Amino acid sequence: MIKMKILLLLLLLLAACPCSHSSAGHFPTGKNRPCCLHVSRKNLSSHVVGSVFHKQSARFPCVRAVIFYTKNGPICVHPRDSWVQQVIANITKKK
Repeated sequence: MIKMKILLLLLLLLAACPCSHSSAGHFPTGKNRPCCLHVSRKNLSSHVVGSVFHKQSARFPCVRAVIFYTKNGPICVHPRDSWVQQVIANITKKK
């Protein structure tokens, strides 16, 4: 009987969790926008498309990141990398 109650409690907790992982592995699905669990330190500036980006604060399980969009979907990058700041400056300048 106790095992059944524990199992039921675990199922309820899992059902209430808003964080099911997508196939990319970096983003739990959310209501508003992706949540970065990891950031890339690799220069991906040549992959960025469009003029939309999001700055994400660290809020567990999400980490501090900048989210850029590519033709393959969103990418999470480290906000202090110089190439990230340059891309942000270029996007902001165009607006």
